[in-house]
Amino acid sequence: MKKITVLAAAIIFATTTCILLGFNFQVADNEKQQGLTGIYDISDNGAIAFVTYEKGKPTLYVKDGNLKQTSQLPSDRAITDLVIMPGGKTVYYVSSDKQWSSTVKSEVHKADTAAGTDDILFTEDAIITELALDGEEPNELYYLQADVFENYSPIAAEQPHDFDIHQYDIKQQERKKLTDFKKYNMASLQVSGKEHSVFVQMDDDSGAGTADDVFETKQRIFQIPLEHPDQPKLLFMPMQMDDVYDFTLIPDLETAVYQAVAGTGDDGIFEYELFGFNWKTMKNEQLTFQKEHAARPVYGADGKLYYMIDYNFAGRKPDYSLFRMDLETGDTEHVPLNE
Repeated sequence: MKKITVLAAAIIFATTTCILLGFNFQVADNEKQQGLTGIYDISDNGAIAFVTYEKGKPTLYVKDGNLKQTSQLPSDRAITDLVIMPGGKTVYYVSSDKQWSSTVKSEVHKADTAAGTDDILFTEDAIITELALDGEEPNELYYLQADVFENYSPIAAEQPHDFDIHQYDIKQQERKKLTDFKKYNMASLQVSGKEHSVFVQMDDDSGAGTADDVFETKQRIFQIPLEHPDQPKLLFMPMQMDDVYDFTLIPDLETAVYQAVAGTGDDGIFEYELFGFNWKTMKNEQLTFQKEHAARPVYGADGKLYYMIDYNFAGRKPDYSLFRMDLETGDTEHVPLNE
């Protein structure tokens, strides 16, 4: 009996030790995260808001001539997206638990770079993945929200699903759900006050009747009229085009710049490049040729196209760099962020 008691105590001690060690290693892994992320935005005056990890802590900076740290969160949190207001003094960003789960919470913040303040506007018991803001309507903040975190098949990993577009009235502090699509996925949310619409990338699954049909659909760009959010309009693109992922619309050039798979590297990893589709001439052209992972295109007020390159896509430690392209000449240059 005594031996059994000693053995049980040893098992309990060993189990507790393993749990504590596992917890410590997890914290250590969080703290190992370092460097630039792919999260950024550019204001009308050229100020760049971006996120880095510093010993695992997500840190928000604004570079407007000088580099200024605006916010820093604990190492168990993550910043999933941000938008910077005209003038570059105010940044809205969303944070969530770094490890997503069915109980994840998201917080939407307002960071004032001049006052040095960071306030939480609201919290959701869901995953908010993206924010969008129209400079002409500074009191209306739009966001993508996923209401479930699950796997859609036994062999698939858990992912956020049931996406819809929501709106937050900053002045009235009121939230409103604009759509009831419950989409498998949504991304690249944008707002156009001139068109009174939001634009988003999602599955073109209007004719899909089964889950298998949904997996066969292509990713396309949709226009959601704010007056009739239940009537999405497919932005025309040739049917033979591949899936469209990250995108930005440039109305002055009648062009959509988007991300798509351009090939496969020697290591078997997809190479994502940026393409331009002109909806007037119906011509499509490849813009980047870096054979890496080009993403998050943003059209700056200076008439240049900004985008991120991840030199270690699908690796354990992303390696991001920001680039700027002259769309007329195709000339590209690296944009340094850290001083």
